[in-house]
Amino acid sequence: MIIKNDFFNNENDYLQKEKEGLIKAVEKFDKRFKNQEVDREKFLKQNEIFAKRHAEINKKIEKLNRD
Repeated sequence: MIIKNDFFNNENDYLQKEKEGLIKAVEKFDKRFKNQEVDREKFLKQNEIFAKRHAEINKKIEKLNRD
């Protein structure tokens, strides 16, 4: 009997959903900045954090795709 292990596919789906959520968060934060609800310094700092998280997620996805 062969049991198919799809652990990596589930984790990859999870990471893709996390990536989509991060993109939505960036879009919402950008709207808030355009409506002048957030000052420029906070906007730049938060974008830096978003960029780091986005890079980490991309590295994890790439690592799973290599295996």
